[in-house]
Amino acid sequence: MSETLNNDSTKKQLGFEYQKLIALEYCLNAKNGEYVYIECFGDIQYGSQSIEVKHHAEESNLTSNSVDFWKTLKNLVVEYDKLKSNDRFILHTTQNVPSDSIFYNWNQLSKDVKYKKLNDHSISATSKQFKDVIFDTKNIAKPDLLGVLEKFIISSSKPKVDKKLAQLKEHSTFKLIPDNLRKAAIGVLNEWIIEKAIDESNKWEVNITDFNLDLRFSLSKFTKDYIPFPSIKESERDDTNLTKGYKFIEKLNAISIRKNDLHQAFQDYVRSEEAYEEILKINPTLKDNIIIYEEAINSGLQTEKNAASYHLSNDSFKDDSHIRKSQEVYFKCITKPYNEILGFNGTQAFFRNGRIQNINETTDFEWLYKETDI
Repeated sequence: MSETLNNDSTKKQLGFEYQKLIALEYCLNAKNGEYVYIECFGDIQYGSQSIEVKHHAEESNLTSNSVDFWKTLKNLVVEYDKLKSNDRFILHTTQNVPSDSIFYNWNQLSKDVKYKKLNDHSISATSKQFKDVIFDTKNIAKPDLLGVLEKFIISSSKPKVDKKLAQLKEHSTFKLIPDNLRKAAIGVLNEWIIEKAIDESNKWEVNITDFNLDLRFSLSKFTKDYIPFPSIKESERDDTNLTKGYKFIEKLNAISIRKNDLHQAFQDYVRSEEAYEEILKINPTLKDNIIIYEEAINSGLQTEKNAASYHLSNDSFKDDSHIRKSQEVYFKCITKPYNEILGFNGTQAFFRNGRIQNINETTDFEWLYKETDI
């Protein structure tokens, strides 16, 4: 196909990734004793500032009818009682403000001029619903709206997600970390911030004192002589993955492995493949370390299977005990202690187990015993 479908979910995901980077930047620049709030009082709340973050993948303008502006202001009006103590409301956007927009030179305008520009503007249908709320005195008195407009600034033409990531890599926090590891280090800090939402879903709060304490520990592993193992999340369970013709799944079915264990095997396989790609991005020469690691795994599989075959006889193939022995070998191989990859720290069990599945996918090794194995 020469054209791709418009993927709104991808754009939304990019927007969320961008918001996380902006939130991380605030955390990195904040001081001990301060707090950063995410999705509590706007996209980000720092001190007495409420920040709405808007990311646009393509080049675009903040026009007079832009939903981003009107919806943001509407939300400030609706939540006025909660936010009125703030000193500043910031619309942080990657969009540019053209000279023919009523928002041109917005930050230099007085509150009264801002009010008049907004009130006089003949709004488009898409943003009219927001303007109606803003200028409805049942929602907010005019003096209060003027107060909001006085505090409301537009921070436009901000760098997009790729450039923001590049900027963060140059932050002083990461100056002792090798360039090729800085993206991973940023990912670790973002994961820490996300865990705060998981810990307390009703209030996504980052205590900067705690953040800085953990930061030193989390980043210390990136300044050593070894490389931290990449963090790869599990994907959602999908039963159709077990019927897509993967050889390693077929080999596990041959020894009657249950469905839940099949799903775990598939998850390990996928995550190990993703980790493998991430490792090569860090340094392509690390492929040699992975080959050595896989060779040791392959040798271990053969040894375990050969050793267990001494407990089988020709009679084992008459009562299916050879299948039970095959199961024992499989579970022993995926549960025994695993080694670090040379040059890495924190190698995960899923990677070893995923490489086991990869070996079954790409070689003739099978778990199921045959009479020729004894």
